[in-house]
Amino acid sequence: MLRCAPGKRRLSAGRAHGGRRRATGCGRSPWSTARSTGAWPSASAPCLDEVRAATPTVGALLALDADPAGVLDRAGTRAVLDAALAVRADELVAAAARAGRAAAIAAAHEAGDRWVVLDETAGTTQRTVEMHLASGLALVATADPYAGDEPYTLGEAVLDVTTGDPIADGDGGDVSFADAAAWRDARARRREEIDSRLDGGDTMLSDKR
Repeated sequence: MLRCAPGKRRLSAGRAHGGRRRATGCGRSPWSTARSTGAWPSASAPCLDEVRAATPTVGALLALDADPAGVLDRAGTRAVLDAALAVRADELVAAAARAGRAAAIAAAHEAGDRWVVLDETAGTTQRTVEMHLASGLALVATADPYAGDEPYTLGEAVLDVTTGDPIADGDGGDVSFADAAAWRDARARRREEIDSRLDGGDTMLSDKR
């Protein structure tokens, strides 16, 4: 997802913890390219490396943003430093999410569960990602009231069975529904199909990719 290059603004705890931001009408500066592709401009790479080394946690990142001192001098401009801080914030958010998924997977195994919920978003638009522990096959259920006549969608993905990281899309495409009950029934049936086909010894789907 492309995000606008950061301007001269201060990080907040909410931003650093991963509020979703969409780019609207922004140009692709070197900084927005760096955030979306990981291709950091070579002349500014030392700044990003220094920010990474100085910010192992979100708290450290916020402290550096509030008092950049020598890092700003070496960065050359506030825009370069802001871009490095924004990239690092994304990295910390991704790492925290990955750790959270891994912990949820480990807890589900310990509890003897077959499935684990890795993402659950409530609100106007709802999204649930639940992964079959034995195979890594995940069901992605979305309810979006702005999606037209068929606002309910059921899709699949293959995830890493240890971390929950995406590996590939599922074999089937997304299926949309006009009726919430039909959507829920399809989700329950698909769970049963996956349980009966993949529980008890089939090769992990993540190993087949």
